[in-house]
Amino acid sequence: MNKPYHCIILSTKSAGSSALQKYLVQNFGFNMTTETMHHENETLFWTKAASVLGLQQQKMHRSQVPYSSTKALDSLRQFCKANNADALQGGCPTKGSIFSCYKSLIAQYQPRFVEKSPHHLYNESNLDLIREFISQFKDEIDFKVIGLVRHPLSVIYSGWDRWKYDCGKFEKEWFISNRNLLDYKQDLAIDLVRYEDLVEENGAFMHRVLGLEPVSDDFAFRRSSLEKWKSDEKFGHTMRDETVKLAEKFGYANFETAEDKLTWKIKDISTYASVELKRFLR
Repeated sequence: MNKPYHCIILSTKSAGSSALQKYLVQNFGFNMTTETMHHENETLFWTKAASVLGLQQQKMHRSQVPYSSTKALDSLRQFCKANNADALQGGCPTKGSIFSCYKSLIAQYQPRFVEKSPHHLYNESNLDLIREFISQFKDEIDFKVIGLVRHPLSVIYSGWDRWKYDCGKFEKEWFISNRNLLDYKQDLAIDLVRYEDLVEENGAFMHRVLGLEPVSDDFAFRRSSLEKWKSDEKFGHTMRDETVKLAEKFGYANFETAEDKLTWKIKDISTYASVELKRFLR
């Protein structure tokens, strides 16, 4: 009997994980959760599990993470019930019951199940839980962990352009998340995939990464999504040296933006201040 195959996508926000997930569903026959309160079929399972277990988590920019233990538990119980997974019993579930719930989720969506939540990569406690889960069930489940990385200025620009994120705070999120990606690469047997390569080759190499043959070639990545920050003269974020050095480890170069730096700083501060004021007044 073939074992269930579970693919975990680890990435930052705005790194292309939604496109990769859709590609795996359409071209490789993966299933994803059908019932979740979050966008793009994201579960936030491990960050909520870390909250339930009282594990350390740092605040993410413009996010509810970390959840309170009570809110995380209520959310996980609703999620498990909606997806016909094992229920979390008791007022304070154990790590074992949380693992049992996630294992039943994989069984529910077998033979191939893909999960992606960009929130998981930022906090090490989430990654520690994933590592322990994989270690415990590696003989029963085939795991594939994909580390999806994208040029930091593409990620920062997307957050700024779509949601008016604070560029400095979102850059820090990219840095910490992708530093974690390298730190956990060996422990989680992570296969690093650059979003730019996915788009350029339309995922032609993914059968080698997954060890699976595609079932169709219907999905096409959008080339228009690449390096939009280069053509937007209104964008002028300058990254810190540590971010540039980390990006270079992934093979990235060219970190110059077009906007005048002083003009950009004034614009960035005023834009973010306006957004935060609106959020405060809601």
